[in-house]
Order: sequence, then structure tokens, then C-alpha cells
Amino acid sequence: MKQIFSYLLILASLVSCSQSPEKPKVDTAQSDSHYKLGIEFAQYSLYQNSLDEFDLAVKFNPNNFMAYDKKGLVLFGLKKYPEARDSFNKALAVKPDYVQAFVNVGMTYYMEGNKDDAGKSWETAIATKEDDNDSKAYNNLGNLFKDSKNYDQAAKYYNKAIQQEKRNSTYLNNLGDVFRLTGKLEEAEKILQASLDANPKGMLTHFNLGMTYKDQNKPDQAAASFQNSLAINPYYLEAYYQWADVMAGKGENEKAGELIQKALKLAPENEKYKSLLEKITAS
Repeated sequence: MKQIFSYLLILASLVSCSQSPEKPKVDTAQSDSHYKLGIEFAQYSLYQNSLDEFDLAVKFNPNNFMAYDKKGLVLFGLKKYPEARDSFNKALAVKPDYVQAFVNVGMTYYMEGNKDDAGKSWETAIATKEDDNDSKAYNNLGNLFKDSKNYDQAAKYYNKAIQQEKRNSTYLNNLGDVFRLTGKLEEAEKILQASLDANPKGMLTHFNLGMTYKDQNKPDQAAASFQNSLAINPYYLEAYYQWADVMAGKGENEKAGELIQKALKLAPENEKYKSLLEKITAS
């Protein structure tokens, strides 16, 4: 009887073991391999394959916080913001001081129009570590203040970003545009030129410099800047509009008409563009 009882205990133990889910064995080499494949697939726009590889990366190593982060970036690019945020938060669960994940979480909120939580995320990014590079968070907070037309605060945060990355063309462009919007046109021109020195192909910087020249009543320089902007991105329609408006102001209506027609070809229902064309045609 004892033998039968012992046998039943062993059998029950075996059944219990067979029913327990088997935990995947940590294999950092396998995890790194899938992580690298995920990045490669993303570079070739094979996004589902990329997501699958990042899932395998964390399966083989649940502490691979970079795989969670990169998965979040792919989801962000696909505009799946809640899913992206969940992935960034998983990265933070593994590595609570991973500052970039806080920045990324803020971007998901910002794209959803939740500026309050976006700002809180970026402030957390700044407070998480001392003596690290918080320029992205400072720049993003500057954008929030610029959106609300609080230009003094925007300039303050853009300057903080520039203190950490003095030749970052995006930060310089943002500061230069705030100077333009507040009428500090000479300062705007100087900062925007510095941005172009750092990155001559800054499409928005060429455009903002054109707007600065336009506000300074320098039509030839403005036209050249708008043309430079369109040479980099021929689909930036506002540059066609502003260039056309400058040419109309110079009395060059034929050229102005050609330019605004290009904008209307791509956005035929735009009332502002149609209104300028009517004005040009009537003069």
C-alpha cells in the first residue's frame, strides 16, 4: 500500500510540473540578436517584423529595456500612441532612470493633445538625473510654451537646451523663430543663420529666415530663403504661399501667380491660397 501511495505522490508531482508554465531561459545573446534584427527590419520599414523581433528580444531577456524602448518608437511611428507609451513604461519598469523613455512618454501624450501630462513627463526626465543631457526635454517644454504663445518662457527653455547642445540646429531654429515672433528681428536673423551654419539643409530654418526677412521688408532675401526651403522640401506649401505674397508685393504678379498655383495644385481647397490668387489676378 505504501508503494502505491508513493507512486501516486510522484505521479501527482509530475502532473503538477507538466501543468506549470515553463519560464523562458534568459539568453542575452539571443535577445541581442533579435534586438538587432528588430532595428534592421525597422530601417527597411518592415514594422510588423520589427515588432515581432523586439518581442522575442524581451522574451529571451526581460531586462532588455532598449528592446521595449525601440518597440515603443516603432509603435509611435505607426501612431499607436497608447501602445507605444505602454512599451516605454515597460522600459522604465526595468530601468527607472532611463531618461529618454520619459521624453518618449511625453511625446505620446503630446501627439494625443494631452499637453499637461506631456509637460509632466518632460519635467520628470529633467529631474531624474543630475548632470545629464536634458536638452530634448528642455526643447520640448519650450515648444509647449511656444504653443501657448508664452514666448518668454519658450525662449528660456530653448536657451537651456542650447546650453547643453550649442550647435543643435533644431534648438537654434526654435529660439530664432521665437525671437521673430516677438519682433526681435536682428536677434532672430543671427540665431537662424547660426542654425544654418550647423545644418545648411534645415528646411524650416530657411523658411523662418525667409519670414524674418519678410518682416524686415527685405523681399529679395526673403524670396531666396523661401526658394531654399522648397529646394529641400518641395511639398512645404506655406513656403509657396509666402514666396508668392512677397512677389506680389514687388509687383511681380506673373511669378506670384505661378507660385500660388503650385500650392493650390496640392491643396485646391485651401481658402487662404485661393484668396491670394484672387488678389493677384485682380491686380
